[in-house]
Amino acid sequence: MAYEPTTWNTGDVITAEKMNKLEQGVQNEQVGPQGPEGPAGKDGAAGPAGADGAAAGFGTPTATVDANTGTPEVSVSTSGPDTAKVFNFAFKNLKGAKGDAGAQGPEGPQGPAGAGLTGSATAVEAIETPESAGAAAIAAKVNEVIAQLKARGVIL
Repeated sequence: MAYEPTTWNTGDVITAEKMNKLEQGVQNEQVGPQGPEGPAGKDGAAGPAGADGAAAGFGTPTATVDANTGTPEVSVSTSGPDTAKVFNFAFKNLKGAKGDAGAQGPEGPQGPAGAGLTGSATAVEAIETPESAGAAAIAAKVNEVIAQLKARGVIL
């Protein structure tokens, strides 16, 4: 609390109470002007380690490719929280323009005559509606084909 001086007038009586007030005020005001700032103190000890933060993570990335031609490009977008981030790659214009047809190659040599083929082939009729054919009809047709292959010496 700041000292409040007594206003003295001629004829005032000096009392012990007023003298003690004066003494107390003098004692409280024994502070001089502020001095210059002192040097910085030493650093304190390191504080405790903080808690681990949430782990970063990744979701399943996706990629799309269009069938357009042109200048190749890719767009990347993300979704999901930082702990399960999903990267979406959209590739565009990776297909090249259709090229010109190549020149006709030379005719190849005559291949050797088929070895092991004997006899003459006979036509095998197709099953008209395979979706509705029963197991017996399908087995009969397979056996007919096997018989033709044996007759021509392709299989034993």
